[in-house]
Amino acid sequence: MKNNAIFNRTYLLGDIHGNWYVIQDHLNKILVDNVAYIQVGDFGIGFYSNEEDLRRLKILNEKLLEHNSFLYVIRGNHDRKDWFMIDKMLDEKNQLSNIFFVPDYTVLNIDNENILFIPGAISIDRIYRDKNKMGWWADEVVDFDFEKAADFIDIDRIISHTAPDFCQPTSFSDLVYNYALSDKHLLDDLSNERANMSKLVSIIMKNNKLKSLHYGHFHQSYYFRHNDCDFIGLGVNEFYNL
Repeated sequence: MKNNAIFNRTYLLGDIHGNWYVIQDHLNKILVDNVAYIQVGDFGIGFYSNEEDLRRLKILNEKLLEHNSFLYVIRGNHDRKDWFMIDKMLDEKNQLSNIFFVPDYTVLNIDNENILFIPGAISIDRIYRDKNKMGWWADEVVDFDFEKAADFIDIDRIISHTAPDFCQPTSFSDLVYNYALSDKHLLDDLSNERANMSKLVSIIMKNNKLKSLHYGHFHQSYYFRHNDCDFIGLGVNEFYNL
């Protein structure tokens, strides 16, 4: 994995749900080489066969290679976890020179900043997806490792898929309530996830002076400043120049 790297530009990218072409289009638009893209989850990997995913990834990889640019992807709730595990999908990942599926709690140094990656989230439509075999994985959730969180030092930024409960959105949407009608545990599970994310981030912030935390998942742009740290939510297909 490309680490300790300096880039001409670094962009964060919100949920793209399999629309990987937005990265190629963006490279064509900005006309800059040596770019880093950090995608915040719901990349959309695992909904097709490994062969089809790899075929499409190779096309994206060639475009990145052409521009000496790199893509870092964290796991969202709509991503198959195997791609993000160190000992899985090795044959496929070894064919992708410029695309990296970042494992849970990895720290990478990018542009002289230490960036911690915390993936995972609950799908609000998990029951619907499971019943209709649409692609849902029970291991989509955040692995809340509070002991590990206490050991991190010199972290500058966090990239996560979901966000602490003090960040927007701070209430459930009508869509969430609709899915909760057929998922009796959904509201409690979502509340607990956001509360645990707050606990995790608070532990990290005790030992680190964070500049920012960036997240996706909620499909809207948000900004909130808390304890001298920017908490920034990204919308679908949204690029953010870091």
